[in-house]
Amino acid sequence: GGPLRILWVGPGNMKGVFKSLFRAGNEVIALDLKRPDASDLNAATSYATDHGYQLRFEQGDATKLEFADETFDVVVSSLFLCQDFDPEVVVSEIRRVLKPRGRFGFYEHVEDIDKVIVDKVFGEQSVIRIEAYPERLNIMAGVVKKV
Repeated sequence: GGPLRILWVGPGNMKGVFKSLFRAGNEVIALDLKRPDASDLNAATSYATDHGYQLRFEQGDATKLEFADETFDVVVSSLFLCQDFDPEVVVSEIRRVLKPRGRFGFYEHVEDIDKVIVDKVFGEQSVIRIEAYPERLNIMAGVVKKV
């Protein structure tokens, strides 16, 4: 049903777009404290346009997201929650900006990040899928739903 509004938290150099993270027809806002350099940003934006979706970069702080409650259908982050902030604050902000039934997909190498995401913020009934890949430096990936 209709295009999704997606928030991509911590895109870094924006190279993630080349892994076909996003589908045509959607609107993606990439948010990071640090602006990617112009050539990386241009390459990512052109790629998005060529693949039929909108991609916009916004400079911002994930611990204080400047979006209204229930703004996004999907939030994604990759190797981001391990940075120098309290992940619980960021995950709570992510949950706040998600619409009801919206989804948060993550890929991390933080041990026990599921304890923050699931146990503290989203709750058991929100788990759609969580997989651990211990052979790859404690990689933990998952999708949770806002209920």
